[in-house]
Amino acid sequence: MLSKISQLALVVALTGFVGAILVDPADNVLHLKLPLLALTLALWMVRVAFGVVKVGNPWILAGVLLFVLIIPGVATLIGILGNSLPPDGPDFQLMKEFSVLLLIPVISSERIDLTKHIIRWSFVVAIFTLALVALSIWAPTLFVVVRDFFVEKDNAFFRSRSLLGLGIGSFYYKTVGVLVFPMAYFLRNLLDQPGKAVSLFLTATFIAAMLCSDSRATAIAAFLVMLAFLFKKIRTRFGMVTAFSILFIIVLLPTTYFVSFFRSDESSNAAKLGHLRSYAVEFDVHPTYLLWGQGADTEFYTEGFQAKTALTELTYVEMIRWFGIPLALLMLVAIFFPAVALVRRGGAMSFLAPPYIAYLWESASNPLLICSTGLLIVGAVWGVALAENRKYRSTSL
Repeated sequence: MLSKISQLALVVALTGFVGAILVDPADNVLHLKLPLLALTLALWMVRVAFGVVKVGNPWILAGVLLFVLIIPGVATLIGILGNSLPPDGPDFQLMKEFSVLLLIPVISSERIDLTKHIIRWSFVVAIFTLALVALSIWAPTLFVVVRDFFVEKDNAFFRSRSLLGLGIGSFYYKTVGVLVFPMAYFLRNLLDQPGKAVSLFLTATFIAAMLCSDSRATAIAAFLVMLAFLFKKIRTRFGMVTAFSILFIIVLLPTTYFVSFFRSDESSNAAKLGHLRSYAVEFDVHPTYLLWGQGADTEFYTEGFQAKTALTELTYVEMIRWFGIPLALLMLVAIFFPAVALVRRGGAMSFLAPPYIAYLWESASNPLLICSTGLLIVGAVWGVALAENRKYRSTSL
């Protein structure tokens, strides 16, 4: 009885935590992220203490503690010892974000597929985005009110540009990048079981939501995922040569359109170029930052924003500023490894590799990785990779 009740409570808490991250990424509305994470971890530790579930591989726990406590802790200490903290001092935000990775031993020992919960909650993000588009057309006044609420709560932002010609500007919900996962899930179902009207409708729904966000990185990510799935399907049926030929044509057709996304005079691109120049200056003035970083929660002046900031859109360069090159490379290896593992295993869950790589692509020019949402994705895919490894080892014995 204790086992079933505690397991149900843990799953409910975990599901609520995923929903809080995807629906309220800034945690300014529900204020539930940390309480639900703490509750989930507490329930798991109770189950471990009573012998209901085992901790699992100690190496997994050691690795998680390295990336949750030691690396962020050292970076935070370096930031405190330096002179680049904001006037209010450290807010320990980086350590809070990395605490999400504590879920890896939980989902691994409990045999929970976290990606399923992410896919389910992604419907809410898609509905928000598509509903805002509908409101902008049929109820412009209400659209402004709802839009301003999301922007004020820091869960979305709005810009006047309309890259895709929808005429509503760019309403970008901060977790819209996650939609590549449900899109991949239903696209996989559609290609494996042709004629499934539900899969077709849901795939189209998530693609529409991503396009309506007017995000260039998200649009390219969706395109890359579709390309990967179509290539695999064509290769299976017609061979490698035909697959590469069709792939070349598919890539060539929208090239001119995608190239227009990278004009240097466009406001967002100009800001990113400003960030790069400012990073170059910062590393030139402080070359030791390349070794051990400037530290967590620190800020620097960037030409892109024409102000001091603790976070730019260039995630991977930002990681070098925070941690230095050696630790940044170590973290990137750990982040990309699950995709490699899934591709090598080639099991039923290998379909997650393309959307995961696409999400990491989005993160290169958007702050989508070193945050609770991004680290939830990393933890979920690591959980799947560990589960697939267990299956492989059990079948090979």
